Amino acid sequence: MRSKIPSFIMIPSTLSIIMFMFYVFLGYNYIGHPITISFFVTVTILLFILDTIDDLIFRRKIKFLTEKEKRAIFEENEGNYFFKLYQFIFDDPKKINNQGVKKIDHGFDGIIELDNKLPMWWIHLFFLTIIFSFIYFFSYLFTDFSNPYKEYEIAYKKQLEEIEIFEKKKPQITIENAFFDKKFVDSGKILFEENCATCHKSDGSGNIGPNLTDDYWINIVDKNLYKNIFSIIWNGSQNNPTMRAFGKSGEIKGNDIQKISSYVYFINKKSKKPIKYKEPQGKKIMDWN
Repeated sequence: MRSKIPSFIMIPSTLSIIMFMFYVFLGYNYIGHPITISFFVTVTILLFILDTIDDLIFRRKIKFLTEKEKRAIFEENEGNYFFKLYQFIFDDPKKINNQGVKKIDHGFDGIIELDNKLPMWWIHLFFLTIIFSFIYFFSYLFTDFSNPYKEYEIAYKKQLEEIEIFEKKKPQITIENAFFDKKFVDSGKILFEENCATCHKSDGSGNIGPNLTDDYWINIVDKNLYKNIFSIIWNGSQNNPTMRAFGKSGEIKGNDIQKISSYVYFINKKSKKPIKYKEPQGKKIMDWN
């Protein structure tokens, strides 16, 4: 008759294996899903029920054993289970000492080789690597688990979603509290190329729209250069309907307008100007607040 594995070892071990299989074949996104949690709660309850039934069967079978067999079973099931697990992994030291070590005599060179038995931890580790390699191989072929390209794509999409949620929750900048920040220049350049480069070119030198790198301005609505740039992007241009009100219409959020304005302000203040640029338009303004 086999020994009974205690519930505090059997149930957590079974749940750990099931969770690992869920992670391998479905991904970590499903671990916290309500359906998954409900499934694990159901599995846990079923495991407790099965353990109770197994315990009843175990006790029932005990009654049909001899006193000697009962004593052996009880002795085996009593004691420190973690110590028994340690013995299973690393071998029982007494058992190793009693077996002794086999000696192999080479004969021709006078060397005696000790044929030591492989440690159990090494054998267990070897079989564990084989099992893991099979899981890894099939999960790589048929699932998203362990595929670096798919993992990167999933992580990238998740990051974009988190950024979008953060941007929606974050208070939007308005004309009143807008200010230049050099750390926004790089991200502002990307947004400028996406929304403004068609009319102004990516370097701001001007196309069908005016050159943004010189000191000439068609629209002057504020005494501060940065706020003037922000205001034009927010409210649009009264002189040219093509330059529409990106901010007022909600087409571009205030936080993104702050980044675009920071980039335009930066390229306007840079000493190094584009080699090719559109001729000046508007009024020359040198002294901004």
